[in-house]
Amino acid sequence: MIATILEKITSSNREARQLGLLPIVFGCVAFAIAYQILYTFFLSPLRSVPGPLFARFTRLWELYILHKGHFHRDIVRMHEEQGPVVRIAPNKYSFSEADDLKKIYAFGGKFPKSEFYDPQGNPFRKNIFNVRDMTDHADRRRKYASLYSMSTMVAYEDAVDRMTAVCIRKMQQFLSEERSISLPQFMQYYAFDVIGEISVDDNFGMMEKEGDTGDLIKSVHAGIRYHARVGLIPETHPWLVRIGGLLTSRNPFAFLDEVFAKKIALHSTEEFKRKRNPRAEPFITKLLDMEETKNLPRILSIDCMGANIGAGSDTTGISLGAAFYFLYTHQDKLAKLREEIDLGQASGQISDPVTFQESQSMPYLQAVIKETLRLHPAVGYILPRIVPQGGVYLAGRHFPEGTEVGVSAWVLHYDRKTFGPDPYTYRPERWLESDGSSKEEKETMFFAFGGGARTCIGKNISLLEMCKVIPQIVRRFDLEFDRPGEQWVEDCAWFVFTEYKCRIRDRR
Repeated sequence: MIATILEKITSSNREARQLGLLPIVFGCVAFAIAYQILYTFFLSPLRSVPGPLFARFTRLWELYILHKGHFHRDIVRMHEEQGPVVRIAPNKYSFSEADDLKKIYAFGGKFPKSEFYDPQGNPFRKNIFNVRDMTDHADRRRKYASLYSMSTMVAYEDAVDRMTAVCIRKMQQFLSEERSISLPQFMQYYAFDVIGEISVDDNFGMMEKEGDTGDLIKSVHAGIRYHARVGLIPETHPWLVRIGGLLTSRNPFAFLDEVFAKKIALHSTEEFKRKRNPRAEPFITKLLDMEETKNLPRILSIDCMGANIGAGSDTTGISLGAAFYFLYTHQDKLAKLREEIDLGQASGQISDPVTFQESQSMPYLQAVIKETLRLHPAVGYILPRIVPQGGVYLAGRHFPEGTEVGVSAWVLHYDRKTFGPDPYTYRPERWLESDGSSKEEKETMFFAFGGGARTCIGKNISLLEMCKVIPQIVRRFDLEFDRPGEQWVEDCAWFVFTEYKCRIRDRR
């Protein structure tokens, strides 16, 4: 009896002590919040940097704007109204000037990626996208950068031509059936099939089935949305991964794992060794060879394949959907491109299909591609970096070490000083003009593939596809939009996805 009473007394005292600590804990939290607000408003050397009121003391404003799906437009408007530097979070700033762009993303620079990129992969193992150590990244990239050179890409032309032939055949089918289709979605199928063909020598059959094989696109898109939102609160990523692992055992990329496993097993067979063609081998074969001859770790091979399929397909599909939308809603520009194609074909300078080498001698096609990527870069968010030790001067202000800074391609590409008084106008001719802003200035501000040492490693794959498939479709088909005169739908989920529907018609 006495023991029971003593136990209750002890328990009551413990609970009382714990309850007594609660006001102290809440007080400390309240003090920290109050200090952050007071420091930001009255003491910070960056207190005069313009930006939304709530962005001064919480990341929720940035999360809200991204969730609404038009961050890419909002950030352009903010810079137009408030100047070359704006605050988008308590310790995060967006810039718009060429000089700042060069400092932040310089080759050999000292600005590492921020924690925003952590959710792009496993929190316990870095990949080529989210590794922040610049030496580590350079070492990883160096191991297989040669696989992405343009001279290597040309060896994949046959693979691109095969998938382009499927694309043309399916569009002919849509024409005969008079079906309304989502062209942005179909261009994603095309891009995924191409990347499958050149990566694992096995397209995913998405165009043929008119659907998402193995929920691959669904899984990639879910990953993009997760990364964009959790990247703004990256400290939650490890916990969310743990919780997610407890809630489900489903692997969203199981289909892709099966493809990789099958190809890896095939690589070691005698039949494969007899039939292999060194001039047209897919990425996975070259990577497995590098594992044997250059001690490339298997995990880097998987990273490379994941980068190809996860990032390269979506961005290229987005760009192709945009290219056709801009061309077919600007009939005068479409006519100019067709004239270049027709004259080239009549003179024997252009084949059917167009080769990549021939496409480089088609100035208007190159201007169309450049203007598409300027007006609708696939990535809609800033590419955040961390100010290194000692701080740095940007936009005439000193930003201390640890500040998060970055630039959006949308902001750069809509700059009137560089691209003239009509940056919102689709005008490929601006890339062919010699007056006004110099070509060098335009190239400096062109940021569709990022910049510096972290420039998109798959840039040449995307350009190869665009240079080859755009002429093939333009020379054969017209598009009839379901809702002519209406704007397409944009949704910024880090990548800026679009949606519109049309019917395929014979070229008039």
